[in-house]
Amino acid sequence: MEEDKFALVEKIIKDVHNVLSKIADLYAFDVVPMDINFQNKSPVLHLENCLGLESWCVKHVYMYCYSELMDKYSPKFKRKSKKISNIDSDRLIRLLNVTILLNPEINSLWNKRRDLVLGLLLDKTVELHFIRLVLSRKPKCNEAFVYRRWLLETIFQEENYERNSIEHLINDELIICDLASDKSPNNYHSWNHRIWLLNKVKTISTYYDPNALYIKEYNSSEKWTSKHVSDFSCFHYHQYCIKNLYNLCNDSWKSLEKTLNINFRKNLVRVLASNFPKDVTIQASEENLLGYSEENLMNLLLSYSNKICNCIVNYVPMCKKIEILFHALVLNNELICFYKYHETLWYHRRFILHEIISIMYEHFGLVRYNGALVKKNCKICNFDDMRQKQAKIGRYDTNHIYSSVLFNVILSHEKQIIEERQKDGDPNADRHEKYLKFVEGFNNVM
Repeated sequence: MEEDKFALVEKIIKDVHNVLSKIADLYAFDVVPMDINFQNKSPVLHLENCLGLESWCVKHVYMYCYSELMDKYSPKFKRKSKKISNIDSDRLIRLLNVTILLNPEINSLWNKRRDLVLGLLLDKTVELHFIRLVLSRKPKCNEAFVYRRWLLETIFQEENYERNSIEHLINDELIICDLASDKSPNNYHSWNHRIWLLNKVKTISTYYDPNALYIKEYNSSEKWTSKHVSDFSCFHYHQYCIKNLYNLCNDSWKSLEKTLNINFRKNLVRVLASNFPKDVTIQASEENLLGYSEENLMNLLLSYSNKICNCIVNYVPMCKKIEILFHALVLNNELICFYKYHETLWYHRRFILHEIISIMYEHFGLVRYNGALVKKNCKICNFDDMRQKQAKIGRYDTNHIYSSVLFNVILSHEKQIIEERQKDGDPNADRHEKYLKFVEGFNNVM
């Protein structure tokens, strides 16, 4: 009986290996629930490029493969100087395939595959495809994503790769992340892998222009967040995409507006015109604001230029940042009104407001330090002595912030949304008000 069981396990290992080696288009693996082998045939299932294994044999197959891996291929039972022969490597690969498919959360098994890749016994492209099978069943497997990043690092370090191959790799990674995020909500590992990929693209910008990718990812993440309003991992990635748009060139900016079919300036001036402070000196309408240059619009909103240094202010990127953030604020308004009581939307709102307030502090040459506003010495022109301790800002300087048009627009806009949500009984509105008062420093004006 024992020999029959071992023979069956060996047949299962062989069948899995045959399917993996012969079918290049496999895209999914799973364990099929079945308590007993009714039909007396192989439990390895293959249908329409999907691989399956009946559940009744999983325990026996896994223990058999794992025990042999630990007994014969563990570093404790062999010398480090001993090299793996081709026969041993073929047996090792077969055992690793089955064991990792069933339980991919063991680092030592992935390390074995690293050794095989370094020894040129496993192809990197085939390995990327194998990881896709693993993630189809375990979309939150961090070990699989770590191993995938290691493979991509080695591929990107090769000097003979071309632009087309880079684009193909990037598109494949985005597809893998989409599949993993679809299968498992709040999949931190897939979104974190996506951030790693975009950061990696920045380092190979001589071969690949990342701006088009930033626009594409911003668009896709915006659509994703509108459909998954409780997936904070995706919101975190969307916030990362927003920051990537801050320094887009003019051509890329036009491409962004064309892709989204949105005029960011119109969204901004619409919010400004409806929340302008009641001041007779401000008579600008939406039509007039659309004709303003970036410098005139920023001077209107900030109404003060801090002269603590001699640096020239570039108003174009500052205006683009404000436009992007106000667009995100408008979208957040719609989602909060439509999807009530979702805490994730309010956390994302905090990010947007914090970014806008940070732009104001940067313009006025201030920084919040231990809860107090202090002067920020310019490191470029070194106007003040950098060794001198920073002192608290006087009331005169803070009044310039509180009296600026942008601050009053934000204040009016947030008061309105808080009052509306409080009427609906949303407890997040009260928490948001406390955040603005005691974290962002609005307690003197709210």
